[in-house]
Amino acid sequence: MAATSRAQQAEQTRIELENAARAVFARTGYLNTKIVDITREAGRSAGSFYNHYSGKDELLLALAEQIGEDADIIVATQDPSARDHPTMRPHLEVFWQLLTRHRVVVDALRDAARVSPEFAERLQRFTQVQFEPWVERLHAFEKSGVELPAPPGVTAMLIGGAAENFARQWHGSSEDGLDALVAFVDSGVFGRPAQRDR
Repeated sequence: MAATSRAQQAEQTRIELENAARAVFARTGYLNTKIVDITREAGRSAGSFYNHYSGKDELLLALAEQIGEDADIIVATQDPSARDHPTMRPHLEVFWQLLTRHRVVVDALRDAARVSPEFAERLQRFTQVQFEPWVERLHAFEKSGVELPAPPGVTAMLIGGAAENFARQWHGSSEDGLDALVAFVDSGVFGRPAQRDR
């Protein structure tokens, strides 16, 4: 019983530290955040931080892993038949939701990569893994006769860059923004926007 209670308490501390990190990163930015800022925000000691993470970078990587886990959950709730249609909507939907929910962590990852070559390399590998389903889908379209504007890997990077820039500047409703993005991307990939069932 006591062991279970300690494990639950440790898990609660970890969650509080991660929530505090997101709040502090949002306020002051990743590079300006010190571990003491995170522990103070969480109402925890520095020792409790080091029970879970070796440093701020390790905590950030844990937050990044949660983005991947969230992506898996979103994909699992999507209609599988949506992937049968010639559109990038299923992938753009996941991307849009993740950027909306995790923008603070995405920005922190970019900041960390600017000052650490090792972290930049890890971020590049993480990004490649996240875009593999896009590249696979584009390969499948290419095999079915779709003439892509560039090779699948390049097309995926172009779509990702345009999608992120647009999402960061969009101020209307989330659904309208996603619809506009899908129409734009599908026009570029397929020569016309995919019809959306309403």
